[in-house]
Amino acid sequence: MSRVLRLTPRFDASVRRLGAASGTPARRALGTTLAAMSAGPLPGPLDYEAAIPPTRTAWVRRVSGCNLWVFYTFDDAEVRAVALTGSPPVPLL
Repeated sequence: MSRVLRLTPRFDASVRRLGAASGTPARRALGTTLAAMSAGPLPGPLDYEAAIPPTRTAWVRRVSGCNLWVFYTFDDAEVRAVALTGSPPVPLL
C-alpha cells in the first residue's frame, strides 16, 4: 500500500536545525526512511508511539545508521512527517 508523504513545516524546520543538509549521508538515510514509510505497512515492527510536545502523540521511526528519529502520523491515504529529533524519544507505555 502506498501513501502520499506530507512533510510539515515543523518537520522541515527540525531537518534544518539538525543539519541534515542535502547531499549528506544523513539526508540520504532520511530520504530512504521516508520512502519506506510511504510505501510499506505502518506502523513498522520497530516503530513505537511517543509523546510529541506540547500535547500530541505520534509514531516514531529511527533513521537507519543515524542518530535521528522521525515522528509521524498516518491514515490510509497519507503519512505525515511531523518532527525530527536527534535523540531517542521515550516510548509511551
